[in-house]
Amino acid sequence: MPYISRLIFPSRNVQFILLFSMKQIAVLFLLFGAGLLAAQTNFRVVGYLPTYQFALLDDIQLQSCTHVNIAFANPDAQGQLTTEGYPIGPVVARAHQQGAKALLSLAGGYLTPEWEAAWNLHLQAANRPAFIQKIVQYALNHQLDGVDVDLEWQYVNDQYSPFVLELKTALVAQDLLLTAALPGGYRYPQISAAALAAFDWINLMVYDLTGPWDPAHPGPHSPYDWSEQCIQYWKNQGVPGSRLTLGVPFYGYDFGSSPVGSFAYRNMVDLSADYAWLDQVGQRFYNGIPTIRAKTQLALDEVSGIMIWALGHDVLEPSQNAYSLLRAIDEVLHPALAAPEARPETLRFSPNPAAGQLRIPGEGPLRLYDPTGRLMVSANAAGALVLDVSDLPAGWYVVQRQVDGQWHSGRLLKQ
Repeated sequence: MPYISRLIFPSRNVQFILLFSMKQIAVLFLLFGAGLLAAQTNFRVVGYLPTYQFALLDDIQLQSCTHVNIAFANPDAQGQLTTEGYPIGPVVARAHQQGAKALLSLAGGYLTPEWEAAWNLHLQAANRPAFIQKIVQYALNHQLDGVDVDLEWQYVNDQYSPFVLELKTALVAQDLLLTAALPGGYRYPQISAAALAAFDWINLMVYDLTGPWDPAHPGPHSPYDWSEQCIQYWKNQGVPGSRLTLGVPFYGYDFGSSPVGSFAYRNMVDLSADYAWLDQVGQRFYNGIPTIRAKTQLALDEVSGIMIWALGHDVLEPSQNAYSLLRAIDEVLHPALAAPEARPETLRFSPNPAAGQLRIPGEGPLRLYDPTGRLMVSANAAGALVLDVSDLPAGWYVVQRQVDGQWHSGRLLKQ
């Protein structure tokens, strides 16, 4: 998981008009809605909730998740799992009440020297069976639905694959899930093909391309095109899209601070609601609503889920719900189930992608920002506006315009 752990496009729709009685229309709507839900049944929304965010539990909309990964648990010298004194019972109960499964995520991106020593001890062949028994018993005692393995980088050694395979056997016997968090574009050489196949799915950590460890190279740490590359990388490793979950960040990095620091997405919204539509403000880099929507659509098209680090970094105030990244994901997954007025921020324009002229609906001011957050175009018109974008460099842009008195926003791909 990322350094911060320590501290749309709308779906393509077919529009049609049917002339039926009100009763028939109601029946068709129910069938159509049920079909949409069925189509999404196998799509996962995996949200990580670190222990230091447990206090925010009541403010997080867990009903938008299919799985909640509780992060993190580590063994002590005797092999007993601990979560740094944070009881997980309320999180498991809340997840189940909201219709989500709850998994326990083991290890994490940073281990204290004590945890690292305990992992090295209990992963040894002679100690593994007893340790795995303790993990399974912990899951059963806490009514968990599975276990997520998040050993990373220097903590992955030759004992990783044997541990995974033995843990899989023990969990299957109890009908429990086994998943993993792995880097977006790198496979640890210690992970065997058999161990890779043992995971029910893999959460790809497609973020932290740069960060505080590389202050000389400021820039986006989770760009859209890298998500495309990482998905293809893991498919080339023989993992089908049905077992891949695309990770997205609800946090960013501020390269304008010294040292480089991390921040939650909601901090940007607190500064200005307009920042919800951008990926960069000054030297602060993150993923805003248009990018999260685009990545969700990419996940729908190419893999079978989206993963979030971390749920508590989203906006949590009810008055700011329109700017929630979790809500943005939800609306891409279920566009027809939300009333149009419930998602006023979606701006539709054509063509998209565009190379020349762009027709934008609305009745008021228009703003177009480049990926760095720089205002490139500002215009005003009484009705639909035709904008010539032929001189803009190829890439992604954010287009904003007033519609019915409210600012709407969409993401443009300039070819």
